[in-house]
Amino acid sequence: MENNQYQDDKPTLLKAIEIILAKPEDIVKEVRVMEDKYYGKYEGKKTKGEIQKIIADHIISNYSYFTAFAGGATALTGVIPGLGTVIATLGGASADVALTMKWQIEMTMAIAVVYGHDITIEEEKRLCFIIAGMGVINEAAKEGGKAIGSKAFIKMTQEYLKGATLQAVKEIFKKVGITFTRKAAEKAIPFGVGVIIGFSANKGLTCYVGSKALDFFKEYEVA
Repeated sequence: MENNQYQDDKPTLLKAIEIILAKPEDIVKEVRVMEDKYYGKYEGKKTKGEIQKIIADHIISNYSYFTAFAGGATALTGVIPGLGTVIATLGGASADVALTMKWQIEMTMAIAVVYGHDITIEEEKRLCFIIAGMGVINEAAKEGGKAIGSKAFIKMTQEYLKGATLQAVKEIFKKVGITFTRKAAEKAIPFGVGVIIGFSANKGLTCYVGSKALDFFKEYEVA
């Protein structure tokens, strides 16, 4: 019953993201490969925390590069499963937004794995959605002179985790959709985050989201 209700009132953007999101198991495998590489290279030379930071920075760099090119979702339909369905449903421009958020959520999930979180558990997965969504919303607020620091961001995340995380995810992604729509209106050009905020700004947005995710998971590492 809860699942049916969740599907019925879930924001369209969130539905689209879930169609194209990578499987948590695949993200875990990719992180394990990076861990083997970097722990093999630095073990005994750097602390565990330093190595984790190197891996997390590498993850943020990779995903910020992906999202910099998210303005052309239609060109990636043969590469990303489900993207054709999303484009057919939303149109290419809105699919660009879903694609950007897909990568930002996957980046957050990968950072969570580095710090010991099990993203195959639904509650942990929702946490990653919340952090990525809040990162986007707060980056937009920053433009209006309402930037928040790392401690405030962590506290806001904790507040969402105290309640029903399912509802929190829906509320946050309604706001994410509004944020991107507002950006489109401000620029007075066709809707689509890749076009709206451009290559460098889109990359910067992802770096910002990644930095907030890193702040949170460093604070709440699972041993």
